[in-house]
Amino acid sequence: MFRRKQLKGLSIVSDRMHLEVQVDPAIAAEVDRLLARRTRDIRLKGEIKRLFRARVWSQTAKIIRAWMIWVAFLDVLTLALNMLMLPRAIALSMLLPGAIIPPVVMAIVLVWRKPQAPWLQGASLIAGMFLILLSIALVGVSAGGEFYERHLNIMLFVAITAIIIFGIPLAWTVTIAALALGLYLVFQLQNPGIEFGSAVAATLFFASGIFATVAARRIMTILAQKTFLFELRDRRRVAELAEANDRLELLARTDPLTGIANRRWMTETLDRLWGGGRKCPDGAAMLMCDIDDFKTGRNRVLLHRQESFGRKHIQSTR
Repeated sequence: MFRRKQLKGLSIVSDRMHLEVQVDPAIAAEVDRLLARRTRDIRLKGEIKRLFRARVWSQTAKIIRAWMIWVAFLDVLTLALNMLMLPRAIALSMLLPGAIIPPVVMAIVLVWRKPQAPWLQGASLIAGMFLILLSIALVGVSAGGEFYERHLNIMLFVAITAIIIFGIPLAWTVTIAALALGLYLVFQLQNPGIEFGSAVAATLFFASGIFATVAARRIMTILAQKTFLFELRDRRRVAELAEANDRLELLARTDPLTGIANRRWMTETLDRLWGGGRKCPDGAAMLMCDIDDFKTGRNRVLLHRQESFGRKHIQSTR
């Protein structure tokens, strides 16, 4: 319950921050300029980029933590099943490289529990992904035989799932993809079961699929950024419309000269207090004044203002 209230409070603070930022003409102009571009040409910079990262950080961090926890769980489960189903020598050879993943996952989860400096989050995620992919590859290398090729393929599958679901900057995504392909190529070149040409061909084959996945992830990120820009623009327009409505309501219920509530406000207030047979529980008091020659006095004030404005205008033109 406390966690839900805390997240709700963070959401309200974020919404207020967006509403306050939208009054900045420079940001409003930048939003309109970006939306006028083609979707593929959208690039967020400066304050808008910072706002977008702040908006999506909570969801991105939650996805990364959940993914990491599942990877650690499946790693421990696989090692336990290997001890039960595989020959003891092979299962024991998998334990040490497989034991790398749980502590790495714990470290990444701790870093991504709350907002940190972007460079720290990026470095921790990239280093953690490298160690996780290396661990999976070393499990197959240590076991040898059919497990060698199988675990290299599993390593690429793990990397692809991370690329797809991690809403992180493109540079981080490309780095993870390059690390996965680099590890695959290095271990395939050392694979005694295949030749050099086959190792290079297999790497190029998987590279085409991984880079297609990176391109799809980039499109997903751009679409999320465009949706964010639409949200900023719509919020600004809603705020402007609400402000205009407030001004109209004020003009409709007050006298423009004195600022005192007019007859319409009195009628609406009476209907709200006693309309429909309702009774005001605490009672109410209302003062209505009939000022003699009010129209004449108002005209004099207006005439005086016009004369003052005319004199100032004449003096400014001399």
